[in-house]
Amino acid sequence: MLSVFRSNANNWLMVIVLAAITFVFVFTFGSWGGGNVSGDLPIAATVNGEIVPMSQFRVQYAQDFRTQTMFRPGFNAEKAREEGLDQQVLDRLISNELLAQAAGRRGLVVTDDEVADAIQARFFEKGKPFDNEEYKRLVNGIYNTTEARFEESLRKELLATRLKSILGDSQHVSESELKESFEQKNNRADLEILKIDPLFWKSKVKEPSADDVAAFQAAHKVEIEKFYNEHINRYRQSKKVNARHILIKVAEKASDDDKKKARAKIEGALKRVKAGEDFAKVAEELSEDSSAKQGGSLGLFGEGAMVKPFEEAAFALKKGEISGVVESKFGYHVIKVEEVQDATKKEFSEVENEIAKQLTKENLHKEEARKLANEALAELKAGKAMTELSNPLIQKPPADGAPPAKTDEVDPYAPRVDNTGFFAKNARVVPRIGVSPEVVDLAFNKLSLEKPLHEEVLEVNGRFFIVRLRNREQPDAAKFAAERDSLEQAALAGRKASLVEEFTKGLRDKAKIEKNPKLLTSNG
Repeated sequence: MLSVFRSNANNWLMVIVLAAITFVFVFTFGSWGGGNVSGDLPIAATVNGEIVPMSQFRVQYAQDFRTQTMFRPGFNAEKAREEGLDQQVLDRLISNELLAQAAGRRGLVVTDDEVADAIQARFFEKGKPFDNEEYKRLVNGIYNTTEARFEESLRKELLATRLKSILGDSQHVSESELKESFEQKNNRADLEILKIDPLFWKSKVKEPSADDVAAFQAAHKVEIEKFYNEHINRYRQSKKVNARHILIKVAEKASDDDKKKARAKIEGALKRVKAGEDFAKVAEELSEDSSAKQGGSLGLFGEGAMVKPFEEAAFALKKGEISGVVESKFGYHVIKVEEVQDATKKEFSEVENEIAKQLTKENLHKEEARKLANEALAELKAGKAMTELSNPLIQKPPADGAPPAKTDEVDPYAPRVDNTGFFAKNARVVPRIGVSPEVVDLAFNKLSLEKPLHEEVLEVNGRFFIVRLRNREQPDAAKFAAERDSLEQAALAGRKASLVEEFTKGLRDKAKIEKNPKLLTSNG
């Protein structure tokens, strides 16, 4: 541990928050398998031979997931898989590792004091003293790694940030660009919307009959096959093994004498289990890995979850077999495989009916949603306000002075009248709707206060919307001077981000990157 820290503090809020996000990860992915060999494994990826630990991926994924749920009602594990949140997180961690490596090659360094300051800021409130025991609990229990490994990851994160800052220092934004940005930012629109999510009907529409599924299957063969190909990893499973191991630790750079002593210990363990002693009991007695308490059990793991020498030895064994001595960067292992699950693949013909049934149900949900949207649009065209729509399923804003409905009493997927609030012409995301260039184009180029209603139902990201322009704001040139500095900062941030992205792409093109196959299949 960095020696700069001493004294006391308590930050149980951090424990609770990180425990919660860890639960989200487990709920989303299930068990990621593979045990915890020497605190580093399993791995999420390797980048030019350097490991990105699964523990780091797990915490970052859970934090990103939690952020999405805060700003996107209805965001859940299924949405995360559909949108590839896992790949976004993993790619960002890989990019940071590439940048840290590039920073090191350029002679950049992060001092122990800087790492210490970052730990203090991350785990403890400003002005609170550092608590070494609490720090260890958080890192060991929540981040599932050692303090040394966590600090190594943090140092790399700071290195990557430093290189990004250096790359961005040369950027410049012209005055004409700032004025154009001002025009875009302050040209704003506010929409009234009716949002209709087909998921509302998931538990309300009866199961399709066999005849319904057969009819859909006959008419949508191409669509069903396309779904199969786009979600092929859902129907594939790579080979997996369930194993135990005994580990005698020894550092890669240990002396020959230390390696000799460790080798003698592991050979003694191997002799005992080969002679018939219970492997789990020997592991519990001798193994120096955290899995010793579980008799050396690593659970079920697939390719990419363990370091190469360990994986190759484990995957070469048959059920019940015990390896010889296996050497890895962590020391010497003896491995026993207790179960082998061979790789499997379900052919299209095996799952065609299953897919057809799923798509038939989704189609029924969409039909109900589209029907309600068309009925509501007809009423709006006839002159009704959105708050006067007749369908009782539609949730409307509470009347002035009335308390809002309790969130646990309202279905989050229920059809709902809402307002986007003001958003700018250069907005990428439309509040309450999502990413939709079509809606932005409507708001600024096609709708007007004289003709505010868009007379068609829009489908955005699988949901249906009816939109009506509530208000427009035009930019006031007199306010440019007051906003100039903030506009420049925002523009520079965008320029820097683009430059870093381009630089990182160049690093990625030359790098050797291996991702854990477990993560490559999680959104299938």
